[in-house]
Amino acid sequence: MSRLPKILLAALFPTLTLVACSSSSGENVANGTGSNAGETELAFITIAKPSGKPLAFGTARLWNMDEGGMSVVQTDTLDENGIFEIEANAEQTLLLEANLGDTLSVMRWLPPRSAKKQVIKTGATATLKGSIANEGRFIQGVKVSVLDKVAYTDSKGIFKIDNLPEGVHYAFVEGDFGKFAYQMQTGSDEVPATNNIDIDDSVFTVIEDFENWKSRRTLIGKSFGQGWWFICTDSLQGGGSHTSGGILDKNILVEGDSAKDGHSLHLIFDIDEETEGHYGVAGFAIGDDFNEKEIPAFYDLRATKAISFDAKGVGELYLQITKRGENGQREYHETAPLGLNDEWQHFTITAEDFGTELIAVNTLNFMVNEDAEIFLDNIRLDGISPSTWPSLGMEF
Repeated sequence: MSRLPKILLAALFPTLTLVACSSSSGENVANGTGSNAGETELAFITIAKPSGKPLAFGTARLWNMDEGGMSVVQTDTLDENGIFEIEANAEQTLLLEANLGDTLSVMRWLPPRSAKKQVIKTGATATLKGSIANEGRFIQGVKVSVLDKVAYTDSKGIFKIDNLPEGVHYAFVEGDFGKFAYQMQTGSDEVPATNNIDIDDSVFTVIEDFENWKSRRTLIGKSFGQGWWFICTDSLQGGGSHTSGGILDKNILVEGDSAKDGHSLHLIFDIDEETEGHYGVAGFAIGDDFNEKEIPAFYDLRATKAISFDAKGVGELYLQITKRGENGQREYHETAPLGLNDEWQHFTITAEDFGTELIAVNTLNFMVNEDAEIFLDNIRLDGISPSTWPSLGMEF
């Protein structure tokens, strides 16, 4: 298997910002330190309604997330201009929440290096629905919380939390079994949510399950700004390989009997073996390696027990990571080939399979170098709780 050509990074990543998603705007965790370290600087966040008018006299809070849950670190009433003053050089990623009454109008993650002046607009609200089971049996009376909004499961294990902003939320599920964090999405009439949690499962962070995939970001990316997908072949460098659909093609998602759960990614690669360094790839970035310094460039994934996913199809698949080595140079590491067939298989890939530590990781790529048909679903990081994700960002 030829490694992803280095020139692809230059050709590919500018494309990602244009077609895959809208842009977000050493072992050092990104902490906002610098020339002003030790001084208290203020950032001015303006909360506005969709019309542009300020959310005057609403309530705004900053929350910190860790394995124990969410805790308030700052609360204030917005002034007549909808401005919320916060400490600009905070050392951790915090969640900004603003509301009027019981409706959470805004929830936005703010990294340590976020802009000192920005406008955040309120959006539509939605209902978060789901179910909680243990070893496949639905359980009643389980506490589900998003910030300080709480619901309990009914006799069928179902819960519902109203008046949340549309999108991905980090919910804490608590009962006799303990307390765990999960990523959950609000749904719509067209695309219902599938927040069906079995707490007997291991701790994990979902990368993508292909439900509500409109933005073409990963599930993490929808919350924290990074995490965009790309799909391409060596045709970017003038080669002859092709794929059945680009990143924005609606037909690359399948459902029904062809899917694993709800919706799955489906790609057919036609590889031209006469092209030197031929390849096809579907991958995603989990960090911003473009020196824009708005979000972490890399992530420390050493706590990951395995990168796991479901796949079926025809041909062989390789999993590749790109990372930064100790000398700052980009490195490429891939697994041995994984054989696909017409039955869904669950694959678990460890650091040993890559032959390197999973530190300073930037992208994860599903690659082929021969003709192949691929179905993918349920890509996740086993062993990492989503509540720890904000602390894993790195920069050099």
